[in-house]
Amino acid sequence: MKNSYIKISILAIAIFAFSCKDEELPAPVATATPLTQVITSGETTAIALTSDISGTTFSWTVVQNGVSGATSGSGSTIAQAITLTGTASGTATYTIIPTAGGVVGNSVTVVVTVNLAKTTYIANVKSILTTSCAPCHVAGGANPNKWDDYAQTKAKINSIIDRVKREPGATGFMPRNGTKLAADKIAVLEKWVADGLLEK
Repeated sequence: MKNSYIKISILAIAIFAFSCKDEELPAPVATATPLTQVITSGETTAIALTSDISGTTFSWTVVQNGVSGATSGSGSTIAQAITLTGTASGTATYTIIPTAGGVVGNSVTVVVTVNLAKTTYIANVKSILTTSCAPCHVAGGANPNKWDDYAQTKAKINSIIDRVKREPGATGFMPRNGTKLAADKIAVLEKWVADGLLEK
């Protein structure tokens, strides 16, 4: 009987030891905050990576579409300055892989949309108008409408765009006796309106 207890005890220990060997470690579950982000060209991403398992490490790959500056890497934060390579919005799609105790978890995808910087009066519009519309529409000029003044320009921008889009010789064409503004400069004025007529 005593031998039977010993045999049963040895068998139980062996089964327990064997079952422990086969026990798998849990896979980490990654969380990326935020899962989508919208930035302006030249800005830096701010994506925090966490997991349900302490000590999880993260690595990522990235696919760029119309942008540059996004690179593969590792760490607990993705902070990369991304810029557009063209004139349309682009994306950087990150695939993040968590690893804990040698066990790899399911990947998480984060999409960063990169937009053009907003057009502002100070940075983009003022120089076009003061160069093209001097000496009449600037301080000291004969015309009471001053395009070197933000408030006046903002109030009259629709009329300005209408007149600079007319053909030379047409009634109301501006700049009077001047050269028609290039299409890219007119596009800047139109984008300023679309972006909300920001001063700076």
